[in-house]
Amino acid sequence: MFHFSNENIVYQKSGDLEYIQFKKLLKLGIKHAYTLKGENLDFSQNSKFEKSSYERLSKALEMDEKTLVKPVQTHTSCVKCIDRIVESSQLQNVDGLITNQKGIALTTKNADCILLLFYDPVKKVIANVHSGWKGTFQKIAEKTVVKMMNFYGCKPQDILVFICPSIRKCHFEVDEDVKDLCAQIFSFTNRLEEIIEVGEIKDGKTKYMIDTVLINQILLEDLGVKKSNIIDCGICSVCHQGKIHSARAEGENFKRATAVITL
Repeated sequence: MFHFSNENIVYQKSGDLEYIQFKKLLKLGIKHAYTLKGENLDFSQNSKFEKSSYERLSKALEMDEKTLVKPVQTHTSCVKCIDRIVESSQLQNVDGLITNQKGIALTTKNADCILLLFYDPVKKVIANVHSGWKGTFQKIAEKTVVKMMNFYGCKPQDILVFICPSIRKCHFEVDEDVKDLCAQIFSFTNRLEEIIEVGEIKDGKTKYMIDTVLINQILLEDLGVKKSNIIDCGICSVCHQGKIHSARAEGENFKRATAVITL
């Protein structure tokens, strides 16, 4: 039987829905999941399977589907604090959600982009953030932690961060313009050589490989999040495209997974 499991995550199956969970979050009693590929499963907005996909997820996790809060992601750095269940129409151009309220399930979706789950066990605050390369370059993870501090009194050293499956440095190939932008934005770190690697030459152009996961780790650590509290599933969406959705691997008709977390 296929399964993803390692020191940080565990593979789960409920009916015909497969997903992974973080062991630490389970131990802390936090209901959450990151969905794997499945037949007729697609969390893309307005896809023909969107409604049934959320129904299947809610059933598997024994959650009330009405508690799901779904932002309309557009690769921004906008993070919203949620104190009640709101419709997607009220969350246009939002890529991160934070709450300290029980009975609210925060969702994000991806197909290569990084999804980050946050939990402060002291203040009982959760967040769910979509950070593609554009969101990463806009430092959305950093903005999330700052908002958790300012609005909920969280301390960075208490916050746990969980990194879901995403495209990794081994497959995130970019052209010189994106490489230059990356080098400019993150010039403050002495780890640029780790972040950016020279790739192959294709059609006479040098390609570059960028480690967006490492960028997020650096941003979080610089804010005071403990390195030991940043827990990565370690899964590349392209390397494991048989079970993880990947826009790069699937092409223009790609489907999306979702991550969900609730107190």
